Amino acid sequence: MARIIFLPMDFSALINPKSYAIIGASRNPRSATNRLIVGLLKSGYQGKIFPINPRADEILGVKAYSDIEAVQMPIDYAFLAVPARFAVDEVKKCVRAGVKFLVIFSSGFGEIGNVNLEEEIQRTIRGSKTRILGPNCIGVYSTESKICYFSDQIPEKEGPVTFLSQSGGIMRTFIWTGFTRGFNLRAGISFGNQTDISVQELMEFFLHDSKTRIIAMYLEGVKNGKAFVTTLKKVAAQKPVVILKTGRTKRGEQAVISHTGSISGSNEVFHGLVQQTGAIQVETFEELCDVLTMLSVLEDLQGLSRNVAIVNTGGGFSVELTDIAESFDLNIPEFSQDTRERLKSVLPDVNTITINPLDLGASGFDPRISRQVFEILNDDPNTDVIITVREVERFGYLSKELGVEDVGKMHAAAMRIDGKNRKKIIVIIPKSWETSENFQRYQAFQDMLHQQHLPCFPTPIRAIKTLKMVVGHINLHENRQKK
Repeated sequence: MARIIFLPMDFSALINPKSYAIIGASRNPRSATNRLIVGLLKSGYQGKIFPINPRADEILGVKAYSDIEAVQMPIDYAFLAVPARFAVDEVKKCVRAGVKFLVIFSSGFGEIGNVNLEEEIQRTIRGSKTRILGPNCIGVYSTESKICYFSDQIPEKEGPVTFLSQSGGIMRTFIWTGFTRGFNLRAGISFGNQTDISVQELMEFFLHDSKTRIIAMYLEGVKNGKAFVTTLKKVAAQKPVVILKTGRTKRGEQAVISHTGSISGSNEVFHGLVQQTGAIQVETFEELCDVLTMLSVLEDLQGLSRNVAIVNTGGGFSVELTDIAESFDLNIPEFSQDTRERLKSVLPDVNTITINPLDLGASGFDPRISRQVFEILNDDPNTDVIITVREVERFGYLSKELGVEDVGKMHAAAMRIDGKNRKKIIVIIPKSWETSENFQRYQAFQDMLHQQHLPCFPTPIRAIKTLKMVVGHINLHENRQKK
């Protein structure tokens, strides 16, 4: 008997549509559909745009149509923004018009108990070639095809992360965070209530997408737990998957039901199942973005381990870092004798400590000395990762003291250690003195480090906790491969 092979759903036309219709397009500049059209026009989207409005001949200079069937051209992607009570009639028109993918932006469905309306939509598309994303979602953001949500989030540099989110609001915040935290998107999919297209179908597609290196998810609940876990296990074995699951408390679960109509289920059971799949589960949006920063910026995770060298320019911070590191089960090994001797040869005898944690004292403010220290530590056989603190607030007066234009550039260059088995360096940049001048300096320094594949974090605990989660992920997959 021939073996039946099920191929994943092809969502190419969803993330790279050649034609984009907006049903319920408005001439009101404050409306979501108007801002959506502005975004498409500003972003550089090369496909055809079809505003659908029976009372308009054109919107923003683009020819408008009375309904979707009047377009009489193939439609890859349609965005539906009409009241829920009119949704079924519009879905029927989309099916007759042969729309490939329909995004239902409208709310007022299962999330408020209106399950019958979602079931009617399912019956309407049954047997057709039309697939539905949503309802209660904002659809697709693609840096490749330049389709965006609204005019305030124009797609920027294409990156390795695909984000699948049950919440449109979380998706929008995620994009803004990525702009500044060093991770860029390949695509973002807001999928809402999952009336038709499920998160596991999307995972399966992006597993085979060569431009997606990392998959991140925000979930409130899943419709088919068994299918979800089976797919997640398959995907997480080949690509890093990071999951933020909400609805962990009773009140949180009630909020989930009112938001997307999902039943979040037992958090303990969900967490246990995710652990078995090899995905990384985080507890907060902040942790989600921290893990993605490390995964994206580092690119190559080889060499990451729990054996950490701590480098600082003050004893107090060194002690705090050591306490936090050990509380998260990281190791602070002794440097080799050769490493200690070499450190003593470049550091002054006064105000420095050449054991791990390493206190450079005031000499650490000089990037020329810091560079020598990083080169020495790069050869230390007992440690694999360097965690260091750089206080951007000092850069202004240090630049004057050293007679250079920008000491930040020198400090960034000091951590660019090329050659054999380069150790991973994780940088902590505290936001101690939050002035406008320091904020600009902070962002510029962070960008420089990210370009050199050095992940940055604003607090010690965030850097160290992220390292522990990523190393745990690496060790889990290495152990599975050995079995």
